[in-house]
Amino acid sequence: MNASEASTTALRASIGADTAPPRWLVPELQTFPIAARRCIVRNPLTSASLELSSGEHAVLSACEGCVPLAEHEARAARQLSAPPEHRPAIRELLERCARGGLLMALPDLVARFGSPQETDVAPFAGVAVRTCDRPGELRRMLESAIALQARTGARYAWHIVDDSHWAESRRANQELLRECGSLDASYHGASAVEALARELGAAHADLAGEIDALLHPAREHEVTYGRPLNFLALRFAGHRLLLIDDDMVLDPRRPPLSRPGIEAGAAHEPAYWYETLEAAFAACPSLDTDPIDAHLRWLGLPLAQAWAKADRAGLTIRGLEGGSAARFAPDARVTFTRTGLLGDPGWAAFSAQQVVLSEDTRQWLAANTDAVRYAFESQIQWRGRLAIGLVPTALPSSTLLGIDNSRLMPPTLRAAAGEDIVFAEAVDCIYPNGWTVNLPFALPHLRARRRQWLTPRDTLVGDPARCLVWYARANAAAIAAEAPRERMLRLGGIFRDFAETSDAALVGALEEQAAEYASSVRFAIDEQLDDAATPEAWKSVLRPWLASPVFKLDRDSLRASIAPPAAVRALAREYARTLTAWPHLWSHCRERSTREQR
Repeated sequence: MNASEASTTALRASIGADTAPPRWLVPELQTFPIAARRCIVRNPLTSASLELSSGEHAVLSACEGCVPLAEHEARAARQLSAPPEHRPAIRELLERCARGGLLMALPDLVARFGSPQETDVAPFAGVAVRTCDRPGELRRMLESAIALQARTGARYAWHIVDDSHWAESRRANQELLRECGSLDASYHGASAVEALARELGAAHADLAGEIDALLHPAREHEVTYGRPLNFLALRFAGHRLLLIDDDMVLDPRRPPLSRPGIEAGAAHEPAYWYETLEAAFAACPSLDTDPIDAHLRWLGLPLAQAWAKADRAGLTIRGLEGGSAARFAPDARVTFTRTGLLGDPGWAAFSAQQVVLSEDTRQWLAANTDAVRYAFESQIQWRGRLAIGLVPTALPSSTLLGIDNSRLMPPTLRAAAGEDIVFAEAVDCIYPNGWTVNLPFALPHLRARRRQWLTPRDTLVGDPARCLVWYARANAAAIAAEAPRERMLRLGGIFRDFAETSDAALVGALEEQAAEYASSVRFAIDEQLDDAATPEAWKSVLRPWLASPVFKLDRDSLRASIAPPAAVRALAREYARTLTAWPHLWSHCRERSTREQR
């Protein structure tokens, strides 16, 4: 059955008396003008095309998401302010687009995954803990691991990657591991990282500079968040791995609200705010589950298998957009698994998530208006999904993160804040068919000191790492290769070009990024202010942000807010070099791992 025949079959089912109407996704379509008021519209996934008038194209362009045809019709009519007598024509056009293959029925999309056959996933290397000069936090985390092991009886391998600057911290951490003898824990300190660097240097003498850029210990005041991740990705090449920071606690907590079943889509994650940690724990009680096992049930599964598993558990569609259509592909798999967090939300000074709220959060605030004042005062939040979510993208995480490192994963920035978002964006560029499974529980994220968040009166200078993310996202379509290795090399070339651009072009690109960011957040604030369902108390919080220097769009304000061009250039140049060298280094470690398993 070809795409047109499948669409016709689904369309007939949608109008059958005894059949629930299927959902139809509007993919990212290509438009080719052929006359003043005529165009050809093409679905690049099926090669189906139709000739449409300008009015018909406007109707099709007003549709979005994956919903029944009746909802597409209602949305188009609402967006275009169409009178009731035009609804039959809109309906006929959408049915014609469905028959012609421009719209894609959900069963047709799922069929692109292939047959859901049981497959073996890669071996699990264990849970890796990143720690740096926080022996007290590491003790608390490992004590929670011991409690989890006693409660579940499950015994996992633990890898403590010690990136501490101070010798007393390293001694305390090693003594702690001796005390935690019931855990199967290994210590990976500076000597382990240096030994790996020497091994790689001996095998690839021409890549000495790149190895140094990936694995060198902190210099002076550097913060090397990414160094442990680079070490782990090499040390456990070919394995699945869970990653957690030392200020987390393995005490899974229920969401304050929940939804049954499993959801597919990239719906905005809700946030809930609490005055105290005690109040948060009362609203989100402990959950009798093994969070590690919950990750391993999904991590690395082909999407054909994961989707069938989700479908058996009651799958619903929530926030599945047109750009997701290409991820319904035979090589799609779960590259990441991720949990929510309860406590410190994870950002340093400011995040758009502070003022851009999901529909779930807005509804919760309408019933809990006293919580408005906690949003910026308490810094204790729930952030995560309310049901298991199949998300068609790679997502960064500051909580327990599962990484399928059985196939080539990229490195990240060794010594720059934002290494998690750069890593996730690189994964998305290299594996455009990758998915994330979000798990509907949170782990406590207990920061020792309160962060200094921005107020509406403060200014904000851009983050160089986010500049790299924005540039990669803007240029990802230029990566035409299929093989991950070749895609990684092309991504390295994109960053190399960014680093070598002229000063004027670089500043212009950074100003463009700042303008896009500011305008998108302003639009989201205005949208909430215009929504009658938004509580007045929250509107009072939002209004001062419209005058914030962070969101001004004049030339001087944008120029003052951009990241230092020299820092962006240096970061792009270094990351380009390491991306180009990484496939050689990762393959070396993968081959060694294969030999060790024999």
